[in-house]
Amino acid sequence: MAALGRAGVPPGSVRTRARMTIRVLQVLSHSAGGIARHVAQVTEALDGDDDFEVDVAAPPDLPVEMPKAPLEVTIPRGALRGHRSAIDALSGLLGDGHYDVIHAHGLRAATDSARAARRLDIPTLVTVHNLVRPEIAGTIRSVAYRWSEPLAVWQSFKTFAVSEQIGVHLRRVARKQSSKIEVLYLGIGEKPEVNRERAEVRSSLDVPIAAPLIVTVSRLDPQKALHVLLRALSLLSPDVYLAVVGKGALEDKLRSLADELGIAERVRWVGFTPNPADQIAAGDVFALSSVWEGIPLAAQEAISLGAPVVATAVGGLPELVEDRVSGRLVPPNKPVALADALSHVLASPEGARRYAKAAKARLDDRFSTERMLDRLRTVYREAAGA
Repeated sequence: MAALGRAGVPPGSVRTRARMTIRVLQVLSHSAGGIARHVAQVTEALDGDDDFEVDVAAPPDLPVEMPKAPLEVTIPRGALRGHRSAIDALSGLLGDGHYDVIHAHGLRAATDSARAARRLDIPTLVTVHNLVRPEIAGTIRSVAYRWSEPLAVWQSFKTFAVSEQIGVHLRRVARKQSSKIEVLYLGIGEKPEVNRERAEVRSSLDVPIAAPLIVTVSRLDPQKALHVLLRALSLLSPDVYLAVVGKGALEDKLRSLADELGIAERVRWVGFTPNPADQIAAGDVFALSSVWEGIPLAAQEAISLGAPVVATAVGGLPELVEDRVSGRLVPPNKPVALADALSHVLASPEGARRYAKAAKARLDDRFSTERMLDRLRTVYREAAGA
């Protein structure tokens, strides 16, 4: 029997030499919101190319609809258990699907994907979408992430960082392998479609048409620090409302905090929606209170829709928004500073429009979707040896 090469196919076969189509498997862990939407965008854009076939491997509870049904693989949330079964499942998919490249999104997916790909001599690409703050993640998770950061780079053909801030960190921990790291700004594709009029959306939220409305799109988890945004709201004028688009494990605690702060009647809990454009467009300002970020897709979408952005100066957000030029940035965990910045934007509609216009110009210049897709095409070809 002939020896088997990449993806279990005999070396020199028609598939490895003559076939032009490059098969890519993108791998997601439990990725809510922006990361999953990015993967859906890339899959839809490239799978239609003659040169590429793109599949997605993801957990069954993925909250975002993919252009094609995902292949079911569950990457464990924890650092210690369940990874062997995930690696075995990925190995089976890689062999059965005859993939040329595996592209993992996030560090949990990266380490398991690389181990599976190594069994079949398939190159691994990694996109690191954010970094984890140790004080939020906890000791065990933080140690696991700090160990997996350099390992993901070392085992990869190429590692993409979605911001320069992430790139600087990864180059430091990767040391001699730092040449594998490349900053690739992620575009958002076409501007999200707004399907309902502002008045209709506000009516559905029970928010007066003329009332100041802050909108945030966020998972309800420690990373997003929504307790800070709620405390900031409590410092603002009592006619200001907040719409929270998203869901998560902290919802009950956050609702209780809103009650304690006396602002429950001014907070609207929208829940998760795959396209939050209607809510963003109905607001007066888009806010993020995160303690860490990559470059959040929700903020990019808000800018594309013409919303002024007030956010924390963490992760790659300063690469997206320049304070007092294209929005407002404040330190994390500072409710007073966040309230002041929100008040500043809400008090000056003309200033808010200037911020929004400048942010849109910055977004169009730096975060080109076609530039991102062209680079992915090039690197996929390089990795596959095409």
